[in-house]
Amino acid sequence: MKIQDLRELLKKADREHLEKAFAECYKQFSKSKKEEIDVLIGDVLSGEDSKKAGGRKPVDFEELKRQISLFVENANAQNYLVPNRSIPKNQRSKWRFLVMNFIKELEKIQPESEFYEQSVQCLWDLYGVLCKGCNVYLFSSDDPFASVRWEQPKLFHLLVKKTFQNGYDREKLKKAILLSSTGGLSRTSLYVMNQLALLSELKTSDVKYMAIEETKKLIEDGRSEPIKKNDYSASAYYRREKNDNLCELVLLISISLAETDTGIRYFFSKCLETDKEIALYRALDCASWMEDDQAWIDIYHYGLAKKIKPRDSLQEQYKELISKK
Repeated sequence: MKIQDLRELLKKADREHLEKAFAECYKQFSKSKKEEIDVLIGDVLSGEDSKKAGGRKPVDFEELKRQISLFVENANAQNYLVPNRSIPKNQRSKWRFLVMNFIKELEKIQPESEFYEQSVQCLWDLYGVLCKGCNVYLFSSDDPFASVRWEQPKLFHLLVKKTFQNGYDREKLKKAILLSSTGGLSRTSLYVMNQLALLSELKTSDVKYMAIEETKKLIEDGRSEPIKKNDYSASAYYRREKNDNLCELVLLISISLAETDTGIRYFFSKCLETDKEIALYRALDCASWMEDDQAWIDIYHYGLAKKIKPRDSLQEQYKELISKK
């Protein structure tokens, strides 16, 4: 049935039959679809859809900022998950629609706006909550990025792009570097995906060198208090992970600058992975993500020079790459 035919049919129907037809149609939606369409139904019945059609008023940024701040506060307090008096039970599952709308509105704010820098900070706050929700339960979902229909690396890329839109500085770089390599991951993401998103927005060699400097500072700061070899606490685990992820970022940037030799020497000097073969595997994986066969071969040769025996799969991959030369 065409939409015009449906409209003609609705005009002729009496109210009782109309209500029954609408209710029966509504029952056909899944629970998740119902939650999504509830917003549309509310807008139509309140007349909001006609206002949108006639041109929506500019977003009140201060109100948007207030709503985002309130959301972040409630999310961190787990008010969208556990019983509380702040968020009604029937509203807790709708947090994702709030976030989807927040991101949509923040995307619209242009660099020339007086609210631009504040809008970027709001996006940082939202992204941070979603990352945290991947490590601890803040919502009923254990993958908040999937819930808001954003792939984590794509949302991080948007965040980085907007952060550097009006120029680079060391503070912005440090912030982006840290979040690219720590914070929490969705089920379908890896830190290297975020790191590549960051690397794609480092547009010049000067900025890349600055990023390497800031990354090395973060590594040194994290190593100010040595981690004992027999320390298997969660804190020690996350410190090692942070260190090695940052080492990989230095290597990725070095490969992009065609300075693989410098990058791999630094990587092995600072990587805390005790199994050297695993460290080599991680380094080679960086070259694979960069799709740089020569860098891969150079790293492999470096590993051999250090008396590291690569696993069989790496030996086979090496033979394949050499045969193409």
